[in-house]
Amino acid sequence: PPYTSTSLSVFGRPRGHEVMTDAGGADAILASIDGADEATLKRLLQTVIRKVPECRTKVAQDANLTSELYQVSEEERQKAVADQYSELKTNANDDPNVTDEVDFYERAKFVPMRLTYEERKYLRLIDATMHVSSYTDHIDSAANVNVNPARKLALQMKQLCAVLTGMQVSHNYETGQQLMQTREFTGRSAFFQTVLEIGRRYKILNPERMRDSYGKLMYFLQDSRKQEVRDLLEFDAVSRVRSVYDVLSKSPKGLGMLEDPQLRTATMEIMPEGKSRPTIQREIKAKEAAIKHLAKTYCSVARRRKRHMGGMYSLGILRSSYQESDSEDEQGDDLTEDIVEQCIYSIGDHSTYLRFNREPCDRLLSYLKEYFDPQDPGHAEYSLAIEEGKDGARLSHPHQRQYTFVLQSMTLWREVLDNMFQLWHLAEEDLLDEEHAYQLADTGQGHQRVQKSPRSVVAMQKILAKVQRKVGGWVGSSIVHLGDHNVPNALMFIDKYIQVPRFLGPLVITVDKIPELAKSSAGMKAYVDSFGGAQKLQKLILADFFRHAFDGSGADNFFDAGSCIDGRLTSAWNWCSSIEGKPYFPIFLLTGFSGFDGKEGF
Repeated sequence: PPYTSTSLSVFGRPRGHEVMTDAGGADAILASIDGADEATLKRLLQTVIRKVPECRTKVAQDANLTSELYQVSEEERQKAVADQYSELKTNANDDPNVTDEVDFYERAKFVPMRLTYEERKYLRLIDATMHVSSYTDHIDSAANVNVNPARKLALQMKQLCAVLTGMQVSHNYETGQQLMQTREFTGRSAFFQTVLEIGRRYKILNPERMRDSYGKLMYFLQDSRKQEVRDLLEFDAVSRVRSVYDVLSKSPKGLGMLEDPQLRTATMEIMPEGKSRPTIQREIKAKEAAIKHLAKTYCSVARRRKRHMGGMYSLGILRSSYQESDSEDEQGDDLTEDIVEQCIYSIGDHSTYLRFNREPCDRLLSYLKEYFDPQDPGHAEYSLAIEEGKDGARLSHPHQRQYTFVLQSMTLWREVLDNMFQLWHLAEEDLLDEEHAYQLADTGQGHQRVQKSPRSVVAMQKILAKVQRKVGGWVGSSIVHLGDHNVPNALMFIDKYIQVPRFLGPLVITVDKIPELAKSSAGMKAYVDSFGGAQKLQKLILADFFRHAFDGSGADNFFDAGSCIDGRLTSAWNWCSSIEGKPYFPIFLLTGFSGFDGKEGF
């Protein structure tokens, strides 16, 4: 060849020669490649794959090497390192776009309806079905990564039909027998859609429940959305989650309730702190009166009262109606008083959910501002400064910078939790999006379904921008990991953030109970005084949390952990995993601490 392999640069131009024409240059490059040895060709291929994402994706797809799609390049790692100490300055304000007024009209679009008594039997059905199902064990095993598409489709259809048939047999044995013989699932499409929707709705309302069943349910629905699967089943198993807005919009005047001033009174949460009993009773009566007024004003049909045997329900009639009822909407589109009341209670549930999940963030933010000065670190024991390589920290921040880092991180968590219902709806839309199919890949934490989630990413970026305006800037990386090996899909994204109240809640409870614990007995007071007293003990625990739950720990590189949006949660969980080694851990136990993983304990 006219040029040796060692004279070929990365861009294909020979060193020490004039630039050739396109045709001549291409011929020379091809000739050089033909004459290159194996080691040179490997280096050339590695360079092309690393620097050209399209080539990397094409090679991985052609060779069915899906796991290679999610390897982090050296450039990405270097950028992640550089972003750890980046800083954005904005004008701090109180975000004038946010007011204390609740927009019930917009909120109702994302508030799921509370389950009725009849719907709960279908909840037990879908929960039990998914709990015993081995669907994901069969579909997402490592053996299926490179399997033939036709064979994989056959396996998916076998498992999908098994789950649907088992669900129908459990609900009605005779109908299930017929379904097993005919295999005509389209005739029972309404039943399947309703049962599957109830499972999703209940999970949104109760994030601490169905912790294993919900993941299998969403992956089951994800596969059912494939066009070839729907063609074979002849129906779509996915239906829209039933929201308050959907129910009220069935009646011409139903949506008017969302703009009624009394709705705030009807959905308010009555808190007993600092109130006398007569005051609490007045608030309860006012709330009940507002609910009755709204139900009568905005219903389209008066409450229906069933009377049997002198106004009493017969046990036999109740049993028969329970057994014969199916999940198709038997009540039609009428907006009865009961349904209006259910809508009001659903909005109230939503308000309670938001307060319960935001409260730990609010309490810790108030502790941060009360016990720590952003400018003056005070005694070294209470300084928030961290240094890379010391006590497991992977970031280096002086006290003032770390204070800001903690403040903005918890403010971000609070905003995410405040918008959790909206984010959950967008996450499900991303998971069930036909245009962005998932790929089964080894992410380093087993084989996961890696899928782009554009709706969730855009929503998080909007929340992040809002927080940056609110706190007056941003310290560290603002990268949102979603659709990579860190957070493979929107399901994992939602799961990470619903953990926030689980590890902040026990911390807040412990800190709040320390003064009460010190007063409980002389021995307990002596033990608390060994830390310097109740207030100093509170500050000691908080200082340790604010330092090492936000120190970039939890991984061995800055792409997987650090100051990025996802990495802040990783560091917090890393702190939780080391709580047993802390000198103040007995205080946690004495205040009733049992773990950070919720009351179900798994």
